[in-house]
Amino acid sequence: MLKSLKSINLFFFILSAAILLTIALAWVLYPMAIHWLGIQSRTGFSSSVIMPNFNVLMNYLTNPFQWLLKMPQFPSSNNGLHPFEAVKYLFHLATVVLVVTLPGFLQFMRTVVKKGYLTLYRSLFFWMLVLPVVLAVMAVMIGFDQFFTPFHQVFFAGDNTWLFDPRVDSIIIALPEVYFTHVFLILFSLYEGMSASFSLFSSRRKSTNTTDY
Repeated sequence: MLKSLKSINLFFFILSAAILLTIALAWVLYPMAIHWLGIQSRTGFSSSVIMPNFNVLMNYLTNPFQWLLKMPQFPSSNNGLHPFEAVKYLFHLATVVLVVTLPGFLQFMRTVVKKGYLTLYRSLFFWMLVLPVVLAVMAVMIGFDQFFTPFHQVFFAGDNTWLFDPRVDSIIIALPEVYFTHVFLILFSLYEGMSASFSLFSSRRKSTNTTDY
């Protein structure tokens, strides 16, 4: 039972940490994406105009004390604001999960990793590595759009506001699909990297003790 609880806690800690790191990196890398993805030509705005609007958006999404989203050059309709509000709640949820699971993660490092019992969790690390790869292969095979459309339909059940109309919510022009694909790849890489590090380390730490750690 204790092992199962530690496994669940570790999974959610790694997942939430990967999500929050992805958010930070997506924010940092967006200036380069503006040039790589031709966002200036798509929007008709220069980087010096696009970036402040993107900062307003990211501050809204990540700041728990900011509940008004108003981008100067990219006005939003009420329908267009709704998906951003939902994403904001998800970002905050990831933060809460990280904070809640942090004590358990630190205990895991003390009682499992440092004492050499990590090998008892090999099966956990195997599935943590394999399942995202399976999902990624499915996404590649059927296409990014087709793979994530059902996700949006479930998350926004009975609500199609996630289908932005660029005529009234022009910010979506500055956030092309390929940008979200890159963000997904960053998340995938971070999650897999953290999971792989535990998996590789577990193969080096041998333990003959089968106590429920």
